[in-house]
Amino acid sequence: MAPDGHILCQLRDDKPGIRFPGYWSASPGGHVESDEHPRDTVVRELFEEFEARVTNLVELITITEAGQDVLGIYHAFSANLDMPVSEIRCHEGQRAEFFDPQEALRLRLHPVSRKILLEFLRQRKGFP
Repeated sequence: MAPDGHILCQLRDDKPGIRFPGYWSASPGGHVESDEHPRDTVVRELFEEFEARVTNLVELITITEAGQDVLGIYHAFSANLDMPVSEIRCHEGQRAEFFDPQEALRLRLHPVSRKILLEFLRQRKGFP
């Protein structure tokens, strides 16, 4: 999360072979390596994909999805950005932008990202 409360979102690539091409992700991340804790994965992936440094990681929710198009276990964290927003670089996806969390809900979101964002808002503001 940026100092102004905005959250980092990533516009997924729009190409064949990936799930939900052209959707926004409110939870950028990646796969947990065999020797990693999900917390370490988040830090690594944020740096690899955005050159982002974060502090104060707090686990929000773990979601297990077995739906038609979404499979897997998703560990979601919130964190504070430990660098200027202007230094974020997008190395994966079409682009990365910061959005107010309520504004992010109006994006074409990956289904799991929507669940994660709603949980984030519920925990932070008592959002239903």
